[in-house]
Amino acid sequence: MPKDSEQTNDPSRTFLDYFRCPANFAIFQSLPHHSTSTGFFRFGSAICYGSLDRDQASISPKTIESDATPPLQSLSSGEICLRFDPDEVVGNLRLERYVARGNGEVLLHTIYYLLRPVFPLSVRKRLQRLVFRQRLRYTFPHWPVDCSVDRVLEQLMGLKLHTSGYKEIPFIWFWPDGNKCALIMTHDVEQQKGADLCDFLMELDDSWGIKAAFQLIPEGAYTDFDTLASRIKARGFELNIHDLDHDGRLYEHKELFEKRTRRINEYGRRYNAIGFRSGSMHRNQDWFQMLDFKYDMSVPTVSHLEPQAGGCCTVKPYFVGNLLELPLTTIQDHGLLHVLSAKSIDLWKQQIETIMAHHGLISFIVHPDYIREQTECQLYRELLQHIQALRRTNSIWIALPGEVNRWWRERSELQLVQDGEGWQITGKGKERARLAFASLVDGKVMYRIADYADANTARTLSATVSSGNVNIQSQ
Repeated sequence: MPKDSEQTNDPSRTFLDYFRCPANFAIFQSLPHHSTSTGFFRFGSAICYGSLDRDQASISPKTIESDATPPLQSLSSGEICLRFDPDEVVGNLRLERYVARGNGEVLLHTIYYLLRPVFPLSVRKRLQRLVFRQRLRYTFPHWPVDCSVDRVLEQLMGLKLHTSGYKEIPFIWFWPDGNKCALIMTHDVEQQKGADLCDFLMELDDSWGIKAAFQLIPEGAYTDFDTLASRIKARGFELNIHDLDHDGRLYEHKELFEKRTRRINEYGRRYNAIGFRSGSMHRNQDWFQMLDFKYDMSVPTVSHLEPQAGGCCTVKPYFVGNLLELPLTTIQDHGLLHVLSAKSIDLWKQQIETIMAHHGLISFIVHPDYIREQTECQLYRELLQHIQALRRTNSIWIALPGEVNRWWRERSELQLVQDGEGWQITGKGKERARLAFASLVDGKVMYRIADYADANTARTLSATVSSGNVNIQSQ
């Protein structure tokens, strides 16, 4: 399976892993480097970070002048020579290597969490709003959803279509059964008051036909962890581990992380939990290999409202070594309702629309701790109602995180092979997989899901949808 934390010598590797298309449709070459600079540059509509050949990359995304898109008239048939390595760029974005972190940030983080217990909620909200206003000035990552990784790979698909002479390029569709996108609901339980409301939240989710994942803190947060965990699993909801004690120090330094993850991993084995999320979305993806879980859910696509800046810049799952990352792609309920003081779910709707345009994973965090008052409950009900309406009209796969993990791993092993004049998907999970085609229409990449009418599906699956992000024009 793909390992984004490892270096490869094949600039087509990430493209193939993303689209799962035959290798002969992904012939990219990086030009020999003569004089390179490392920094930010554009690739069409996407902002990149990495080494750029024969041009000056920028130290800040605000001052980008270079565009690495090759002039179309200079491309040889079927072969694309790039002035950057797509694997390096995608890895830098997903793993947040573009973020400059200094000792000052670590010191402020430590001081904040030492003082956090004595800060009134009103003070914490003011501090969070101040940080958010400062980060809104950033041009990158893009708020409220950043899809730079997806734009880079879609742009490569557009260039390949332009140069190859193929009208369509086949690939394995992103989601099972021809669904246009996927959606997961997750609930992080932070305190005893949240634990007391888990049954209420499960009743509410069940009333809309949605099963969610509950992330529980194993040490010191609740009076009876075992009983709560048993109730959650007995009702068909998913149980995951949420940090160790949620004191904000998990990623303070590597030795502490190593010590705590030994206990975290033991809790995962004890409760048969295959998923993990850190407290307050803290993370260092270079350390993820110490987590003994199948998947993690600690990396936002854009982190303007989280304590730690950055973001993975994608709305699709990706591998970090053997660990699958399921990124947080929407604003948390606390940020929406308490930091921004929103009175509607319009921002959630806006984010959903963007993620759907990229056929990504729509992921939510809603805390039982905060869905307590009538206003918050009503807004959450409106979100569930909106999700229900989308499920009826937009082919959204509503799944548990564990199900998404299983599918994405199966898809990463599927192969697309030629069968006469057609194509056949082979491998475990092929029954739910769907053949799709990418094409260029008026300079834009369009996706089409092949038609199926077999016993495995109750309806004919046929869709033509635009990525909405790639525009191939002569330069």
